[in-house]
Amino acid sequence: MCLDRSSSADHQSSGNSTKTLATEIAGEMDRISHLPESILHHILSFLNNTPAELVRMSVLSNTWFRLTASFAVLNFNIANFTHVSRQSFFKYLDYATSRFCFQNLPTAHTFKLVTTVLEPAELDVVNRCLELLLQNHMMIRELEIDLSYFTNSSLDVPKYRLPNILLSVSTLTSLTICGCDLPSSFMLHAVRFRSLIQLRLEKVLIYDEVITYLATSCPLLQVIQIRCCPGFIRFCVHGHQNLQQVKIQYTATPVERLDIEAPNLSSLWIVDAYGRGAPLMHLASCKKLTQVVYIGNPLPNSNAFRDFLSNFPFVETLGLFIHNECNNLMLSSHSLRTLVLCSNCALEEIELNTPKLVSFRYACSSSRLFPMVMDNHWTLSRDSTHLKARMHCYPGAYIDTLWFQKLRYFLSKKNGFKVFNLYIYARYSQKFKELERLKAIELPPYELEHVELQLESHEESLAHIAFVEAILWCCRPRSLALRSSSPLTYSEDVVKFTYKKLLEQEHSRDFKSLSITLTSEGKTVTFNKEEGTLLTPILSDYILDTCITHT
Repeated sequence: MCLDRSSSADHQSSGNSTKTLATEIAGEMDRISHLPESILHHILSFLNNTPAELVRMSVLSNTWFRLTASFAVLNFNIANFTHVSRQSFFKYLDYATSRFCFQNLPTAHTFKLVTTVLEPAELDVVNRCLELLLQNHMMIRELEIDLSYFTNSSLDVPKYRLPNILLSVSTLTSLTICGCDLPSSFMLHAVRFRSLIQLRLEKVLIYDEVITYLATSCPLLQVIQIRCCPGFIRFCVHGHQNLQQVKIQYTATPVERLDIEAPNLSSLWIVDAYGRGAPLMHLASCKKLTQVVYIGNPLPNSNAFRDFLSNFPFVETLGLFIHNECNNLMLSSHSLRTLVLCSNCALEEIELNTPKLVSFRYACSSSRLFPMVMDNHWTLSRDSTHLKARMHCYPGAYIDTLWFQKLRYFLSKKNGFKVFNLYIYARYSQKFKELERLKAIELPPYELEHVELQLESHEESLAHIAFVEAILWCCRPRSLALRSSSPLTYSEDVVKFTYKKLLEQEHSRDFKSLSITLTSEGKTVTFNKEEGTLLTPILSDYILDTCITHT
């Protein structure tokens, strides 16, 4: 019996040791759970737009359940719930918000809700979650309520009105309201948005006095965006020291007047979606206003356009997207450095008096430039004085020899461009084959330091050759780059032809060599004219026989 007890004890001891060892191994493998909670929450932030992943993380262990429940970023976008029903989405919204609030945590950093509301029950869930959150977490910093795709298909579903308690959240730094009504006591009680930096309103009924009241109540406000908000016709902000950016888009009801006194305002965007005309503007005190973008119809005539531009005496970056036709466009500015122009105004009708201009982007259709401008990729830094004046041109889908004549005429107006980029998304036509018309015009090609020709035409090499010949009739570059989004678009015939035409341009000049380079990706072929020591041309094997140094 003693032996049996001893054996049993040894067995139990062995079992406990095994469990201990397994626990230690598991602990070694699960090092991530031992990280500080702030770091673990940072890891969870990468799953912010994938709620299904957050749910999976929460069932790993009690530790992860607690972490996901205390995660201070609550992001609910119905677009991320593509594989579940609407009912499941609103159940998850209700459950996750309640679970977070009932933990008595000190703050919810961010709350974002983007959804449609189709039934009264859904509206009840939205209201319950928002009120619960604001009552328990007055320290929230970023709030976005987007019901802008609200579908009022039933009289039983009223438009959602935000709760009055929202006006008391003094810690908000960013507030986005889309497709909702402002709280009923908005103009009756003090708004305590003392920390608000960014405000975005979309499809919200507002009036002139609401804008003025909001600006007065938010002394730290830096960014105001108002998009498709009916009710107001004047935007008036006076004596605001921190306001830096204003973006306004109006549709059916035009904005008649902009009256802004903000010494630090640097950026103004006006989107006139229906082309109803630019508002009257009083911006005399905005001496730091250097970036202006206008989309609409600011110029019924040349005098009106000149008056429009006079509102921005310090502008350095100007974007104009003009819907209507114009016979001529005269632009004069001694501060302008970057100009983006999308218009049906022909090149020969454009007159620029802009001695500091270093970048000009022109398109006859706004479709290709608009996304780039909205992303701000075109904005030059203030220290861009070392840049050579450059023109980017985006012609339409159908261009002919007459277009190149107009381009040559525009370049001859002493605009000072040294680099020219031409992006052709064209369809080759019979009209463009009539290059003899260009050759009959005895105009010397315009001298440029560099030309880049990007062809996205899915035509045969004959079409590419025609475009190259047209651009070399128009310009005489020291270097030329043929670009394409796909490798080896340019055939051997195109490269040989380009090489030959560049040599012909230099037959009577003190010219030593011409080198050819192909990028490693095969998407760019570059030709460089050299005046010094002879260079060995570099090109891929399939056109190596054309790499002859000319002396």
